[in-house]
Amino acid sequence: MWLEELFGDLKGHGFDLEQSHLRHFARLSRLTLAVVLLYAWCVTTGKQVIKRGRRTLVDRNDRRDVSVFQLGLRYLFRQFKNGQRVTVVFAPGLPKLSGS
Repeated sequence: MWLEELFGDLKGHGFDLEQSHLRHFARLSRLTLAVVLLYAWCVTTGKQVIKRGRRTLVDRNDRRDVSVFQLGLRYLFRQFKNGQRVTVVFAPGLPKLSGS
C-alpha cells in the first residue's frame, strides 16, 4: 500500500512529475532524486506533526482526509507562508542531540 501512495504522491497528489516533460535521462534522474528526498522530508515532517499533536493545523478536525505526506507538505507550506522556522532532519530515525 505504501508504494501505491508513493506513486500517487509523485504523480498527481503532490509533485506531478509528468508535468516536467523531461526526456533526458540524467536530468530526469536528478529531478527524481531531489523529489524523493523532498518526499522523505515531507513524510518525516508529517510524522512529527502527528506526534506533536499539530494535525488540526493542516487537516480537518472531524475526520482524517490526507496522507502523512500531505500533512507534512501542508505543514511545511504553512511554516513558509507564516515566515516561521523550518528544520531539516537528515536522520529521521535518530534522536536529536542537545548541545551539539
